[in-house]
Amino acid sequence: MGLDKQKRTRELSILRMTAFLLYNLFGRFLPRTTMPYSMGSKKIRFFLVKNFITSCGKNLTVETGALISPKVHIGNNCLIGENCIIRGEVIIGDDVLLAQNVSLIAFNHHYSRTDVPIRLQGESFEPIKIGNDVWIGINVVVTAGVTVGSHAIVAAGAVVTKDVPDWGIVGGIPAKVIKYRNKV
Repeated sequence: MGLDKQKRTRELSILRMTAFLLYNLFGRFLPRTTMPYSMGSKKIRFFLVKNFITSCGKNLTVETGALISPKVHIGNNCLIGENCIIRGEVIIGDDVLLAQNVSLIAFNHHYSRTDVPIRLQGESFEPIKIGNDVWIGINVVVTAGVTVGSHAIVAAGAVVTKDVPDWGIVGGIPAKVIKYRNKV
């Protein structure tokens, strides 16, 4: 029984590695899903991504050029826009829209020592969590350890360094609450 489980684990690992390589060598560069000549780009990218990330819901659309790490959890009915970067452990809820060029970077470089170059000081990793029903605008950067609450909107070009409350609309550098969606 134990050998069967080891064999299955090894097979899944090989499948994940193969899907990751195929996505990065081929799938990322397929045409946009809205182009008439895309010939199934959406289905191919979905198949590859769901087979290398940690978990994937239904009805995911990944546009061309998106760079996605394996330690990602994506919910149902999500859109990952063109050229998005999702690095490190990132948890994305249901019904999330990431516009073009969004960067979700779940790690930082250490820099406290002045006698050692920053590149040699190591990294720290903190997961990013995105709630349900969130819209993150074009060119947004979300840094390590941030939680974006459910029903939030992050305005284009924002740099999010602190948690965003549920229903919050944030913008700016660094991002600050502008108003709340549920309070008109």
